[in-house]
Amino acid sequence: MRIEPTLDSVSLMELLRGQYGLAATGLTFVPFGMDSWSYVAACGDDQRAFVKLVRPSSALGAGVSEMPLMAALAERAVPVPRPIARRDGRFSSAFNGYEAQVFEYIEGRNLENETAWPDELYGRIADLVAAVHASTSAVGPLVKRVEDYELPFIGPLLETVAAIEAGAELPAGDDLTLARLCELVIPRGPELRRAVGRLEELRDRARERDSDKVVCHTDIWGSNLIQAPDGTLYLLDWNGALLGPPECDLFMFAGTVFFPADRFDWFLERYEAVFRQVLLDARTFGFYFYRRNLEDLAALVASIAERRTDALGSAETLAVAGRLLASFPRLEARIDHVADVLDKAGGPREPR
Repeated sequence: MRIEPTLDSVSLMELLRGQYGLAATGLTFVPFGMDSWSYVAACGDDQRAFVKLVRPSSALGAGVSEMPLMAALAERAVPVPRPIARRDGRFSSAFNGYEAQVFEYIEGRNLENETAWPDELYGRIADLVAAVHASTSAVGPLVKRVEDYELPFIGPLLETVAAIEAGAELPAGDDLTLARLCELVIPRGPELRRAVGRLEELRDRARERDSDKVVCHTDIWGSNLIQAPDGTLYLLDWNGALLGPPECDLFMFAGTVFFPADRFDWFLERYEAVFRQVLLDARTFGFYFYRRNLEDLAALVASIAERRTDALGSAETLAVAGRLLASFPRLEARIDHVADVLDKAGGPREPR
């Protein structure tokens, strides 16, 4: 659950009025998401707009890459929020240390807390992923990032872990939170390093493959899904979009904390029926299992060590970090399960 940042709401409304031509009269904070802060802006006559604030360092070319991509997807009837351009045609604005992005408001229910995933809803997600991947030939040129399999977070993570193990003083952070972080990390240090080694091994294998390249969202989970009253699912937050192998999106449905592993075969069958059969490799799924786990862990550890827990709060940040550390032993089982599903599904699969 997001914590609302401290900012000047009057100035943000003035930005919406001056740069976007929106008659903003009020802002309501939306406490969802992991790497952004969001508001619903009331704009008079029952009109609303969705405002997202992201850190410039994580904007990944905001207004240069994902916003034109989202506009193009919306034109092709792929259900994404349509970006609202400024009066000068640009898609983003600097505001109080953030990048501000504005979108049409989608009435509906955020699925961050969804746990049941009934068949109808799960099927709609498979259809949505298939529609995104099927758009590649039309919108792919708008995607500026290509999967490079780099792991820039590993070095800083291992340095922080080594500092914790050595009892070194970290750059920042309150003593109690740092003490609890040490209690989490020190017993699992060797296991964490083995996970890093396995990730690098899987990375090398994934790089060697001549895989399909499709438009990938890269972060499809409940927080980035809105279900409209008519059942339509809208896919939000495209700041991580890239051209990559289908596994870059599909791994989320093969046994993460967000979606159940025991229904991956069902999901894959529905996805391929709507899109097409794709060449898949269980070890590439493994790369994404490990990378997601370790990248999220690195971000959480850094936020604690540098006293940047303003997003989730210290207790929740520690809790999520603990769950990620505890999940290492299960990652190989997930790879084996994917391999079994691919073997049974037939089609153009990579050998084990």
